[in-house]
Amino acid sequence: MKAVVIRAPQSASFREEATPRAGDGEVLVRVATAGVCMSDVEVMKGTRPPAYVKYPVIPGHEWCGTVVHVGYGVKRVAAGDRVVVEGHNFCRACAWCSRGETNLCAAYNELGFTLPGGFAEYVAVRADLAHPFTKALPFEAAALVEPFACVVHGAQRARVQREATVAVVGPGTIGLLAVGGAALSRPARLVAIGLDRSNEATARKMGATDFLTVWDGPAAAVRGMTGGAGADVVLEAAGSDTAVSLALDLARRGGTVILSGIAGGGRRVTLESDLFALKNLRVDGVFAYTTASFEQALRIIESGRLDVRPLVTHTLRLDEFAKAFDLLSNRPEPVVKVILRP
Repeated sequence: MKAVVIRAPQSASFREEATPRAGDGEVLVRVATAGVCMSDVEVMKGTRPPAYVKYPVIPGHEWCGTVVHVGYGVKRVAAGDRVVVEGHNFCRACAWCSRGETNLCAAYNELGFTLPGGFAEYVAVRADLAHPFTKALPFEAAALVEPFACVVHGAQRARVQREATVAVVGPGTIGLLAVGGAALSRPARLVAIGLDRSNEATARKMGATDFLTVWDGPAAAVRGMTGGAGADVVLEAAGSDTAVSLALDLARRGGTVILSGIAGGGRRVTLESDLFALKNLRVDGVFAYTTASFEQALRIIESGRLDVRPLVTHTLRLDEFAKAFDLLSNRPEPVVKVILRP
């Protein structure tokens, strides 16, 4: 089969690889679409934390396809089923897995980072990680279930209420999906905040009522919208130290802040020591998703309640992976989500 292989940082090629076989309890999936994420770019650049990548690797953790073979003992899915696949190959035995916190599995293994991922024609995966969906859901949309699962995991903690004021910091893929997810709760105001206005139209299409840039004084602007209070819920998806500071500033007293962006590089944020107590803030960190949030994300997208296709700005062939990485790294033109097709 053909696949993208990153042998080491800054060393990737489109090459022939052995087609995997489905072992006991596994399925072989023919990949239909695979989304390209900034985490894939990190693997290419060598900036992903060493504990979360193992070279050489076939990247790709946002993908879906069709089951072509099932291994012994598999009853969950059948050949011909369309499936979208969880990335975390959790152990099912550690304390975290027993609590349903599969995203925090003690034996971290993830497709596209430490295991072969979806930038290939075929992938063999554990059958319990393959979630069937109907033909009514396009493959392009199904590829966005995985990143939306991260949003759903955060939303389960945020508990956005109807008529609330919600602010989303960082209108990239995760941030725009967060806007779309929050819009389902019908908040009174849904404010997206970015470095510039390049994604304003998409944010509004996903449900944002307002759009601000960091140069607009967003914290003061949101307080102005809310009688001086601030946002009830702030969803941070930018992955920077300044975004964390802004998120905490945006929140009202007694508000909730969800931090899901990962800045990397050991960056630190300096905060007033009494900030959390005096503002009575609830601050939650969110890492990836659980099986439960993945299943909920699929149900929401498959039901048609959330149309994620406006986020797909580019569709390329798998052998054009270098162009995809360049689009996300250097932004020569407006881009949100790039989809690769084998």
